[in-house]
Amino acid sequence: MRHEEIEVENHRLLKDIVRLLRKLVKEEEPATLTNIKIKFQGVSMATAGPVTLTSAGQQVTASVLGYDQFGQPFTGAMPAATLSSDDTASAIVTFDPATGLTTAVANGVANITATLTTAEGLSLTDTEAVTVAIPVVPPPTPVLSSIKVAFQ
Repeated sequence: MRHEEIEVENHRLLKDIVRLLRKLVKEEEPATLTNIKIKFQGVSMATAGPVTLTSAGQQVTASVLGYDQFGQPFTGAMPAATLSSDDTASAIVTFDPATGLTTAVANGVANITATLTTAEGLSLTDTEAVTVAIPVVPPPTPVLSSIKVAFQ
């Protein structure tokens, strides 16, 4: 190869490298918060919602996890979420929106909702069911154990 041909080839290769680097930089967009999920933490469990409680007084605490546009856990600063329950009468669960503490009261389903607005102005919401299924134990069936016969 002549010197001019080598120079032209090197220039072409350098342009290709610059083009590929620009493409790579564009693909490495910063992670943004695009999804949230309610997680329930209890004495013997940690699970994403929904959750089932099986005894009166059983407690779980709801918290919010964030995910980026790639479906990975969000590692940036997450805005505070607002938690709420549709069981406003506390007939099924008692719910503390400040802490997420959820306590089983009676059988039924209560929906816990988390909402937040990202720094980019995106409104995110997740609603998860808390099912309370306390087994109903029937009273014992009376059993005839003796017979007394009275004669008159």
